[in-house]
Amino acid sequence: MRVEPIPNELLGSWITVEIPSESGSYSRSVYNVRVERVEEIDDYTHQKSRDKTRIFVWFDYVNSYPATEFSVGMRIRYDGEVYETVKVKVFSADSPHHCKVEARKISDGS
Repeated sequence: MRVEPIPNELLGSWITVEIPSESGSYSRSVYNVRVERVEEIDDYTHQKSRDKTRIFVWFDYVNSYPATEFSVGMRIRYDGEVYETVKVKVFSADSPHHCKVEARKISDGS
């Protein structure tokens, strides 16, 4: 079964991924992805509520570039904020066609 790529009209964002390596980690910019940001806080009873903002990144194996393998625990920088991946799901038919990455905010990037 062939699954069509995500249309370019729905892509267009970019992220920076920190990829672990034997000598630490290195950064890679990944282009033409879709990013959906969900702002959320909890713990309203305390003076400082907890920021539980998340992003969902859609990577298309045809239209997103460069080819990137995502894994839980990776860091993603998006729009000045730093996120940690908590879930990675690859959608496949005959071969992988899309990847959905969920990441939670860990820092404002400063």
